[in-house]
Amino acid sequence: MFKDISTVYKKEIRSILKDKTILLMCILLPFAIMFMEGYLMTALNDTEEKETTYNAYYMNAPQDLTESLKAIGFSDEKVEKNDCIDRIKSKDAKMLLIFPEGFKIDPESTNVPNIEIYYNSSDNDSLKLREKVSTLLDMLRPEVFTINADTSITYDLGDEDYMAKNMIASMVPGLLVMTIIYGIMSLASNIIAGDKESNFLNTVLITPVRRSSVAIGKAFAVMTAAGISAVSAFAGLAYLMSKFNDMLGEYAVSYAATDYILTFAVIICEAFALVGLILIISTLAKTARSAQTLSVIPIMVLFLGSFLTSNESTQSLLANFGFKNYLIPMWNSTYLTKNLLLSGVSTTEILMTCVINIVFGILCLGIVSNLFNNEKIVNA
Repeated sequence: MFKDISTVYKKEIRSILKDKTILLMCILLPFAIMFMEGYLMTALNDTEEKETTYNAYYMNAPQDLTESLKAIGFSDEKVEKNDCIDRIKSKDAKMLLIFPEGFKIDPESTNVPNIEIYYNSSDNDSLKLREKVSTLLDMLRPEVFTINADTSITYDLGDEDYMAKNMIASMVPGLLVMTIIYGIMSLASNIIAGDKESNFLNTVLITPVRRSSVAIGKAFAVMTAAGISAVSAFAGLAYLMSKFNDMLGEYAVSYAATDYILTFAVIICEAFALVGLILIISTLAKTARSAQTLSVIPIMVLFLGSFLTSNESTQSLLANFGFKNYLIPMWNSTYLTKNLLLSGVSTTEILMTCVINIVFGILCLGIVSNLFNNEKIVNA
């Protein structure tokens, strides 16, 4: 049996190595997706940093405020009020800030000066600038009391890295699975359905090789491709994490090597389970096209699961399920990976997740073997 499995496996691996399209999807695509994600993050961050000056203007600002206004993007160009308001309406300008004549901050004064802020709520830059102006003006208001004024005391009792870790943990699990699976989806869905459609499977099934050995050999070939895709995806992840930390600056986070190794192991087990499910679909489908179409369904369900784990509003709901989250194949990996990157998980949870997915994958292979043993799989 093992010899037959090895024969089928080697045949499929040779086919994969000869197909440049599959090699491109398995080796380059996962890394390219991660690389482009990191590149886009860097480009967006650079754009935000460079965009320091808006078409925003002020009138009658006191001398001690002009530098602060320039720092948040205002121009010191002289403008006419009505003309500037018209430009704000058409989004050619972002804001007009008008101080009353002789404006000054005087806590003892009974006269409350009015500052006029003209902006456009349908313009994102205008809204962004309004937030900056509001923050600046709040700092200038007379103090009635202070809040957390002692800088030597840490008032925030939470994890300082939580926000950054939460962003990473919400993004990475789904992104890893998607890049790995997209790299091998075509191969996994076609490896049986494609042979069936071309009638090549008829020839294979009438040979002395056991049908279960054919199924398992093909499955191992797909899993090898999944492993290659995973290595490529994690290489891209290293680049993505470096760019993400560059963007965070002083709030950058780091993970231990064991965190990456555990994440890799968990994602590989999830990919094994998903490949087994796709192979069932490929075996049941009559054509390669229908196999590819149907294979999208479990992937989209898995993507939805990734979205649920990244959504703050569903966190309390998922927490109510407790340990049961780790008993659901494939979902458990997405759920565990986020917790692993965010706050850590127990060894029991990791082992349970990997075992559940491996057992599920083996059951899927058993179903594929049984389908192969069914005579109806041979086309007339």
